[in-house]
Formats: sequence, C-alpha cells, structure tokens
Amino acid sequence: MALFGTVMALVLTLAVVAPVFGAPPAGIPPSHQAQGHHRAPLLATGTTLTISGSGTAYKIGNRTITEGASVSLTATVVKSSPGRAMLNFTGGTLTIGSDTYTVVSGHGVINHAHKMILHIVVKNSAGATFRLILHGDHAKPSSTTAFNVDFRMPQSKLTHLWFLNFP
Repeated sequence: MALFGTVMALVLTLAVVAPVFGAPPAGIPPSHQAQGHHRAPLLATGTTLTISGSGTAYKIGNRTITEGASVSLTATVVKSSPGRAMLNFTGGTLTIGSDTYTVVSGHGVINHAHKMILHIVVKNSAGATFRLILHGDHAKPSSTTAFNVDFRMPQSKLTHLWFLNFP
C-alpha cells in the first residue's frame, strides 16, 4: 500500500510540474528582443569589399628590422547571416619595402564580436607562394559606409617572414 501511495504522489507531482515546461500562453510578447524580430545581415551576400591601408612590417626573428608596408585587397561576400560574413578574396597586393606580393586566393570571416580573420595565399615576383594571415578588430560594419579595421602583430603576418601592423 505504501508503494501505491508513493506512485500516486509522483504522478500528481508530475501533473503539476509538467505545464511549467510547456509553451508560453498566446498573446504574451517574447521576453528577448531577438526573438521578436530578426537582425539584418552584417554585409549582404554579393557585396564587394575593399581593404586597404598602410603600416609597418617587422622582421620575424629580429623585430628591430622594419619596412614600410601597404595592403590592398578585394573580396566578395559569399555568405552572410546576422552577425557574420564569409569572404572570398578575388585580388589585391601586399607590398613590404620594395617587394610586392600578389593575391592568389583566400578566404576570411567577419563576426559579430568585431573580429576579422583573413587567410590569403600570395605569390612574389619569382612565383613563390606565402601565407598572409591578418587578424583584426573592426568598428561595426555597414553595407553602405566604410569601416576601420586594425590588423595587429604578431597575429597578422606574412608567415615565416614578417609580422604586420596595419592600424
């Protein structure tokens, strides 16, 4: 008989608790604003993005050796969702001192945490390929205006050769 009483108490407890886990009643607005409407994508798919700037290159292994550096990159937004965008690099150059590297291919991500991470393959005038990695912090992007990105060393680099700083 004690077992029957325990089972009945459990059933009654579940009957009272179960409705708490159900859907909220109709007519009550969502408690979180993002549930009530969708955020617009960061940058529209198909948008062409141009990244350009100048800064300093620091020799890896001996940061006292520096050169002037400039970058000019062109990318297309291939995928976009609220807070994120994926980029495909279609062209551009990196110049360090008198050496110029041409973009072969690459991809990148812009995220809602105001980070831009780019991985690009470049080649020099002799045809040797190198990896260009740029990690940046950016201001909030807009599809209609320019925004600033700071690419800082040591995360930004022409691998095995130069650390790059493009403020």
